[in-house]
Amino acid sequence: MALTSAANEGRAYRLSGPEPLSPADRVAILAQVLGRELRFESQTNEEARAEMSAAMPAEYVDAFFRFFADGDLDESAVLPTVQEVTGRAPNSFEAWARAHATAFR
Repeated sequence: MALTSAANEGRAYRLSGPEPLSPADRVAILAQVLGRELRFESQTNEEARAEMSAAMPAEYVDAFFRFFADGDLDESAVLPTVQEVTGRAPNSFEAWARAHATAFR
């Protein structure tokens, strides 16, 4: 109901789960839920920059690195938005992974 009521029409919300998780954290949770070994292998900034530069303008690549690598944009904050909009606490990533585990098998 929260997302279909007129009170929320035209609004954009920043959402988060109940805990800050890095991509490596999410892979570790999926590995635990699935009962198999998974590993997260990140690219170096140089590798990522080279790959991105091959597909997009330098201005976008530079902006990405300013926001994500240099810390101008911090997406790790846990926000109260889900609770405020829906009246319920957000589910954890682990709960989501358990509910959708068959999609990963």
